[in-house]
Order: sequence, then C-alpha cells, then structure tokens
Amino acid sequence: MNKRAEIFYKGQTFIFNIYSLMPQEQRWKRILNEINYLHVMGFWVLLFDLLLVVHVVANLNNMFEIVRAIFVLATSAGHTTKLISIKMNNVALQQLFERLDDEDFRAVGAEELAIFAAACETTRKARDYYAALSLLALAMILISQFVLDWSQLPVGTYNPFVDGPGSAGYWLLYCYQCLALSTSCLTNIAFDSLCCSLFIFVKCQLNILALRLQHLGKANTSIDVQLRQCIRYHMAIVDLAENIERLFCQPISMQIFCSVLVLTANFYAIAMLSDEKLALFKFVSYQACMLIQIFMLCYFAGEIIHCSVGLPHRLYDSNWMDWNRCDRRNVLLFMQRLHYELRIRTINPSRAFDLALFGSVKSVEKWQTFSMNQHQRVAAHFYKHQVWYLQLLGIWALPSSATDQHRRWHLLRFCLIFVILSGMLLLFAMELVSSISNLRAILRVFFMFATEMSCMTKLMHLKLKGRKLAGLVSMMESSRFATKSEQEQNLMEAGRVSVVNLRNLYGVSSIVTATLILVVPCFAGCTELPLSMYELCSIEGRACYWVLFLTHAISLLPTCCLNIAFDSVAFSLLTYLRVQVQMLVLRLQKLGPADGPLDNQRINRELRECSAYYNNIVRLKDLVEMFIRVPGSVQLMCSILVLVSNLYDMSTISIANGEAIYMTKTCIYQLVMLLQIFIICYPSNEVTIHSSRLSHSVYMSQWTTWDKRNRQIILLMMQRLGSPLCLRTLNPTFTFSLEAFGSIVNCSYSYFALLKRVNS
Repeated sequence: MNKRAEIFYKGQTFIFNIYSLMPQEQRWKRILNEINYLHVMGFWVLLFDLLLVVHVVANLNNMFEIVRAIFVLATSAGHTTKLISIKMNNVALQQLFERLDDEDFRAVGAEELAIFAAACETTRKARDYYAALSLLALAMILISQFVLDWSQLPVGTYNPFVDGPGSAGYWLLYCYQCLALSTSCLTNIAFDSLCCSLFIFVKCQLNILALRLQHLGKANTSIDVQLRQCIRYHMAIVDLAENIERLFCQPISMQIFCSVLVLTANFYAIAMLSDEKLALFKFVSYQACMLIQIFMLCYFAGEIIHCSVGLPHRLYDSNWMDWNRCDRRNVLLFMQRLHYELRIRTINPSRAFDLALFGSVKSVEKWQTFSMNQHQRVAAHFYKHQVWYLQLLGIWALPSSATDQHRRWHLLRFCLIFVILSGMLLLFAMELVSSISNLRAILRVFFMFATEMSCMTKLMHLKLKGRKLAGLVSMMESSRFATKSEQEQNLMEAGRVSVVNLRNLYGVSSIVTATLILVVPCFAGCTELPLSMYELCSIEGRACYWVLFLTHAISLLPTCCLNIAFDSVAFSLLTYLRVQVQMLVLRLQKLGPADGPLDNQRINRELRECSAYYNNIVRLKDLVEMFIRVPGSVQLMCSILVLVSNLYDMSTISIANGEAIYMTKTCIYQLVMLLQIFIICYPSNEVTIHSSRLSHSVYMSQWTTWDKRNRQIILLMMQRLGSPLCLRTLNPTFTFSLEAFGSIVNCSYSYFALLKRVNS
C-alpha cells in the first residue's frame, strides 16, 4: 500500500512518542527515551494515582469526597494500564503497524480502493471527533472550575500543602492536576482512537474479502487459484485480528472495568448534587464522554463480527453450482471455516467487544465481574500459582510475544537460581569429601545433598523442556477438555478442591520443615549451621557464622519453594488427567440404547467424539509423563538416600539427652519426604486404575441394540482401551504407582537395617 495505512496509526504514535512509549533504534535516543518514560510514569501518572488513593483513605467517612476521587481514580487506573501495556508491547505494536502495510492487505481494483478510502475517512473522522470531544470535556472540567470557583481544585486529591486557596502550594498543586489530567486525556485519545482505527482496518479487509468472494469465477484465472487466494487472505485477516486481540485485550478490558466504576460514581454523584450546578455540570460532561469512549470501542469491534457473519452468504451467492466437484468440495470446507465468527475478545474469552457488552456496561446494576469462562477458571486452579513462581525463577517458558527485555530478565533470574543450586551442590560435595571417614557425617550431608540433587534435576528439566511443557497449559484450557454435564462439573470441582488442599498442605508442611532446619541450630547456642555444607570460614567468629547462616537461608528457601511448585503442579496435572479419564467413563456409560436410525446416528457421532476425546487424553498423558518422568525418577532414587539418612539419624538421637527438637525436625522432614513421593505415585496410580475401567464402561453400554457399524466401532474401541494408561519412569518397566511407593519405603528400610547392622 506504499504506507497508505499510516492514517490508521500515525497520529497516535506521535502522542506515544511524546511519552516515550515507542522503541528507538539509536542508543542515545533509547537512554533519553527511558529517562522520559520514567519521568512521565513516576511524576505525572503514579504520583497522581497515589494522591488520589491517599485522598480516598483520608476521607473514608465522607462519601462525597470518595465519589469525587473514585471518578478520577478509576480513569487514572485505566490510563496507567494503557501506558504500561503500550510500553511492554511496543516492539510487537511496531511490527503490527508494519504488518498493516503488507502486500497481503493491498486493495486491488476500483471497488476495493473505494472500500479502503472509506475506511480511511471513517478512521480520520472517529479520531478527530473523539479527540475534540475529549479535549472539550477536559476544558469544561478545568476552565469552568477556574472561572466560576477557583477556590476549589479541579479534582479531589490529597493536598500535601497546608496553605489555603491562593497560596503558592495551592497553585502548584492546581497546575499539577491540570497537567496530569491533560496527560491522561492525551493518552486516552491516542489509545482509544488507535483501537478503533485497527478495528476499522480489520472491518475494511473483511469487506474486501466479501467482495472477492462475490466475484469468484468472474476473473480470467482459474477458480481453484482464486479460492486459494481468498483462503490465504482470510487466514491473514484472522492472524491480524488475533494479534490485535493479544495486544489490546487486557488494557481495553481494564478500561471497561474502570468505566463501570466511573459510571457508578457519576450516577451516585449526579443523584446527590442536584443543587450544586458546577459540580453537576462536570459530572454530566464527564459521563457523556465516558459513554462515548466505551461506545466507540464496542461499536467498531462489533462491526467486525457483523462483517464476518456475512462472509458465508457472499460465498454462497457465487456461481459455485457450475464448478467442478473438486472446487465445490473446497468451497464447502471454506464455508465451514467462515461460519466461525471473527471476534475481538475481552479477558473473558466468552465475551467479545460489541454493542451487547456496551449495553451490559451501561446497565451498571446488571454488570458482572469479568472472569474467564467456567472451564478455564477451574483449570487455572490446577497450575496458576505454581507456574507464576516458575516464571519468577526464570524456568517456565515465556510466551512468544515477550520482548527482548523480558527475556533478558528471565534469563538473569534463571542464572541466579542456577548459581545458588550449583554452589550448594559444590559445598555439599566438598563437605562429603572432607568427611569421608565419618559415616554419620556422610549421612548428614546426604540428608540435604540428595534433596538438592533432585531439585537441580527439576530445574534443568523444566528449563530444557520448557517450550514443550508450556503447551500443557494451553491444552488444559482448550475446549477439548471442557465439561458437558453437571456430573462432569462436579468431578472437575472435586479435583480442583483436592488439588488446592494438597497444595496448601504440602506447601505449609515444607515451609515449616525448612523453618525448623534454619531455627533448630539457634537452640544449640549457634554452634552449628543449619545445613551440613563445607564451611568457607570458621564459625567461631560471630560475623562469619551469621554470614554463612544467611547464605544457608537464602539458598534453602528458594529451592524449597521450587520443590513445592514442581511437586504440587505434578499432582495437579495427574489429578486433572484422572478427572478427564473419569469424564470419559461417564460419557461411555451414557451412550444408551438405539431404538431407531436416528439413535444409531447419534451413537455413531458420540462414539467418534469419545474416540477423539480419548486420543486427546493420551496426548495430554504424554505431556504429563514428559513433565514428571525424568525429575520424578531422580526424585524416587534420591528419596531412598534421604529416607535412609533420616532413619539412621533418628536411631542415633537421644531424647533423654535434650535432643527432642532435633528428633522433631528429623521426623517432620521424614514425613514431608514421604509425602513428596506419595503425591506423585498416588495420582499416577489413580490414572491407571480409572483408565483400566474404560473398556468395561464401553461394554456396559447397551450396545446390543446398536447397528452393525456401531458395534464394529465399539469393538475397535475396546481393543484400544484394553491397555490402561501408565506413567512410566526412566525404566520403562517401572511405573509411578502405589506399588512403587511401597517398594521405595521397603527398600529404604532394608538399606537402613543393613547399614545399622554393619555399623554396629
């Protein structure tokens, strides 16, 4: 388009550059850019937010002042979100702008150029009218206050100056409010008009596609070539819409949420201020501007849905009946794809930006909190806290949209935890070599050395397999595993409750154990360190002791939390897998009899759905197995060393000699270690048990009334379902199960008994 698409973003990027939101190529410009951004965010945005929050807190007993502050605070929160979002995604946003000028979206022919020109004109008018209206509303708030009653500030914020109206401090705060509100207004103009422009651009491309579909078969090229070009064009539009949704979904959703707060505060204020003409005038003006703001976003996003709905009809109106069989089949497949509406979704994937959403916002009393849909919200409980901590440590893979700065910080955090673990293992190894002749000292080193070895394995495994493992989250959230009945919802809810309870129990017990390990040496008069690591200096000196103590604490707690995150998420994934198997059992049992051809068709369809569902479960099982196989196997082997060390240590501790606290610490650690391997073995065993019931569930359905084709399908399914799902260790003949848990405990006790006998 030779940069003809600049009208959709050029004016907005100019404002973004004023606030240093867009990327710069030259180094000195990047430095000045960051300084200016910190200045804008710190002084004109966050400080203004702080003054509003302090004002609300200081006037909790004055409803009118709270409303005055909330009316601006909610707007400022949305404005802050927009600034941060643009800054974090500025590179992706720049790439999006370049994508608009790509040849994929080039208008060809007089009709397409007319559609594009109309979109450009709509964009220009929407931007200019919205900017004029916003600046007019800002001027009415600021100028009317100054002209009619300059003794009051334009908005209700905390006043750090004790002087009254007319003082230097008062006028300084007055000017600060005016400039801060102007910053917020310009940012809203740029961001909101940019969103509308991008929505108009997508609508324009859909109109061009509709025109091309209507003209299929009228050009000189073959129908097959034209159809393939339209398919590629449609895929490019869908990809563009997904990029826009990914970049702007969160700030627009935040804007909608803040709009509800603003509208609520304004409605309340308007009801209270019928006698105060100036304040009433400001609130009414701001109310109108806020309604227009969310109306624009919802209207132009809703136009995308409206245009995408008409695409199948345009394709149907072409002369497809005169085409050959192959082309008609391609048209049928393409038409099925076009039936999926193109939507710009909110944070809640079940809600799209459209006029229905605007209506629900406008009816504030009927508004409900934005949330993920039922399945995604429940599925998130299985992993969200653990994945957040793994991302904090730099282990879990970042999304593909992450910027270079995010990736650098991500790598830095991983290097930090890797250095901590490597240092601990090195000091443990040095202590092991120096105490090679002392059996009890060796076992005391193994007490934590084996634990840290398994922790290092988990760290490296998650880092190396992070990209593949990240697919677990998207797979769990997909509609393929969504519940379809109340019984399935009850199963999913029961799984969620068990996951949350186990995570909390295991987390608390692990933190308590780590705290005891750190605190117990204090009862010994600070004569020994919490961990049996090589001492780099003599602990007889107080300074050296506390430096080493602090080093042990800093090293132990992050690795403890890493174990909590990995083990609890392993239990969560296995529980989620078990729930999916139970849901498949329910669906197979409910197939029912066949009383006629329609029932046989229904059963045939449901059998095929169950077969596809089982294949999805197997793929999920493979990903879960990849998640736990290597670290879980190492954990089982290291657990034997830890259990033997703990049992031997417990046999040498005498409560009569005042070592009760040491006995308590060792016993709790032993229980936590048993729980650590139990929460992997038990849910794996449950998956195997429930999957072994699948074949029986198929057989228990009323298959004797089905037709021959369905009975053949069920026979093949029974043969496939005859092999239960097993999660295997590094040794393919050994699985994670309760039998494995029992053999580990027996093996540990056998080694302990042998060691005790040999040593005595």
